[in-house]
Amino acid sequence: MSKILISFLGTGALKTGTGNNAPSSSERQYRTARYRFNNGDIKEHTFVAAALAEHSNIDKIILIGTVHSMWEEVYRYFTEKDGKQLDEDKYFEILEHCNKAGHSSSLDIPYKKLIERSIGKDAQIILIKYGITDEEIQENINTVLAIEEELNERDELVVDITHSFRSLPILLMNLLIYLQTVSRKDIRISHVYYGMMEVSKELGYTPVTELGSMLDISKWITGAYAFENYGNAYQIADLIESENKSVSERLRRFSNLMNLNHLGLLQKEVKNLKAIRNTKYRSLIPGLIITPIINTFIEQFGDISSHALFQLRLAKWQCEHCNYTAAYISVIESIITYACEINHKPWEDYETREEAKKALRENTSSWKIDAGLTDIFRKANSVRNCLAHSLETDKKPMRMIDLLKKYLKALTTIIK
Repeated sequence: MSKILISFLGTGALKTGTGNNAPSSSERQYRTARYRFNNGDIKEHTFVAAALAEHSNIDKIILIGTVHSMWEEVYRYFTEKDGKQLDEDKYFEILEHCNKAGHSSSLDIPYKKLIERSIGKDAQIILIKYGITDEEIQENINTVLAIEEELNERDELVVDITHSFRSLPILLMNLLIYLQTVSRKDIRISHVYYGMMEVSKELGYTPVTELGSMLDISKWITGAYAFENYGNAYQIADLIESENKSVSERLRRFSNLMNLNHLGLLQKEVKNLKAIRNTKYRSLIPGLIITPIINTFIEQFGDISSHALFQLRLAKWQCEHCNYTAAYISVIESIITYACEINHKPWEDYETREEAKKALRENTSSWKIDAGLTDIFRKANSVRNCLAHSLETDKKPMRMIDLLKKYLKALTTIIK
C-alpha cells in the first residue's frame, strides 16, 4: 500500500526575469510560490507537485501532461533540487522538442526515463492528447484508466488539479472516481488539491485548497441512484451517520428488508419512514436526496391497508426496476395473501398460507377464489420456482419478463 500523488503539468508562463538557474534560452517556467496548506504548513517550490509530495509524505509521483508541457523544467527543477548536475544538452533537447510539439504530435518526449528518475523513485510520466476531438478524449480515457495497472492493493491517491487544460483535470477526476468505485484493488482517493495561483499576489502566498467535497458529491450521486432504483440506502446511511444516527439506522433497516424481500416487515418499515421524512440537515444535499426518495416510497406504499395490494405494488416496483426474480416472488405472495384476505383467514399464519396455496392449485377446495387468479398463480408460480431454485425452463428470459408484466397488469384488476 503506497501513497501516490497524481498531478498535472501545464506549459507554465513566459518568464519575465532571470531569478533562477535555468539555462537562459528557456522562456517557460513555473514561478516559485509559497504554497500554504489548510493546517498552516507552507512549502516554497516551483512545482505544486513538489510541495504536495513533501506535505503529504508521498511515496510515488505520477505526472500527467501533453507533449507540449514543460517537461524540460521538470527535469531541471527536480535534478537541481536533489543537488545533482543538470545535463544542459539533454535539457535543451527536451526543451526544443516540447516547444515545437503540438496537438498532432506523437506521444513521446526525449529522455522520458531520465526525467522520471529525476522526479524520484518509481515516478511515472503519462503523456496524453489535448482532448480536442472525441477520438482524442477516448484515447485519454483509455490512457488514464490504464493507471490502475500501475496501482497496488489499497493504494491511496492524492490528486492535484492545479495545472493543464481545464478539461483534462475534470476528465481525470471522473475517471479516478470511477476507478475508486469499481476497482478490485480497493484504491482510495484521500485528497483532491487545487493551488489557487489566481490570488497569490493578493495574499502573498498560494493557498492550496482541498476539494474533498467533490468526492462526497460523487458518493451522494451513486448512493442516490442505488436508493432510488434498488432501495439500497447503505451508502446514504454511511454518509449521513455522523450527522444523524437515527436516520442512518432507519435507512439501513429499510435496505436490509428490501434486500431480504421481507414483505411483512417491509410494509411496516415503509410506514416508519414517515418519522424521518421531514428531517432537517445541516447542508442541502441530504435533504435534496433523502427526503424526495423517502416521499416517493411513502406515496407508493405508505397508505395501503391491504397487505396483498402492498405486495402487488412492490412486485410492480421491482419489475420496473428490473429485479425480476424478487418481483415474481412478490407476485406469488400477493396472490396467496389476497386469497387469505378474501376468505377472512389470517394471512400471516404459515399453515393458513399453505392451505391457500393448495386451494390455488386445486379446483376442489372450499376456498372462494377467482378462476383468473388460480390461472395466474399456477403459471407464475412455475416461473417463480424455476428462478428461485435455479431449475431449467423452456422459457427464454425475455418471455419470462413479458409474462411477468402481463400477470401484473391482470392482477391490478383483481387485487385492489
